[in-house]
Amino acid sequence: MATILIVEDEILIADEIARGLTRLGHHPLEPVDNGDEALGVMARHPVELVLMDINIAGDCDGIATALLVRRQFAVPVVFLTARSDSATLNRAKRAQPYGYLVKPFTDDSLRAQIELALYNAYQAGPTGPVMDLAGAAGDEMLGAAERCPKFKEYLFVRKGSGHVKVLLRDILYFEALQNYVRLHTVKENFVFDSTLKELEQKLPDQFLKTHRSHIVNLDHVQAYEESSVLLGKDYIPVSRSCKDELKNRIHLVG
Repeated sequence: MATILIVEDEILIADEIARGLTRLGHHPLEPVDNGDEALGVMARHPVELVLMDINIAGDCDGIATALLVRRQFAVPVVFLTARSDSATLNRAKRAQPYGYLVKPFTDDSLRAQIELALYNAYQAGPTGPVMDLAGAAGDEMLGAAERCPKFKEYLFVRKGSGHVKVLLRDILYFEALQNYVRLHTVKENFVFDSTLKELEQKLPDQFLKTHRSHIVNLDHVQAYEESSVLLGKDYIPVSRSCKDELKNRIHLVG
């Protein structure tokens, strides 16, 4: 049977869903009520399926969180909602869920959705049919209310078979490597599947893209030359189009 994460901000409903999953022979993890906690749990524990309420606590709603779950962990998501109107359905479809359960639901309907979601995810392979909605087109598609906010103090980065927390203040710079990104921190480096474009949209203001293949943490800039900046022991290139903004952002005088 499957290990399942419940993301639901109504405690009584979350507990009832967990009991239903147990009756069906599945292993429910401790329910969470917001997207940040959901991603944190998934970084620490293997999860085979997420049951996601569309209206949850926190800055990200269930649809935005589902996009991050699918993109970062390739785990199938089944939406839970009390609404079945066409507007809600159309919004939910953009996250490519593996199921859609309208509250209240029975053990039979819950079992059917879970079995179909797990079967379809298995048939689709390890990554599933995930669309990349991280770029500008994805933002336009979701609308302003559904965009996920920027990283605040940390992010979770893949390391081996799991993910580890990296504080933003410890990041020196990001380096593009074709379809991957190498993250350089004050302690160690990481390589993970992403793009600079995707990261740039989520990083706070102390980060600046200085070159098509580099994003730097301005708080760690130690020196500036006409075509590069020094971070740690590395000189990072600065393209001609980025020079003026960089000079303004680091308060260059003289």
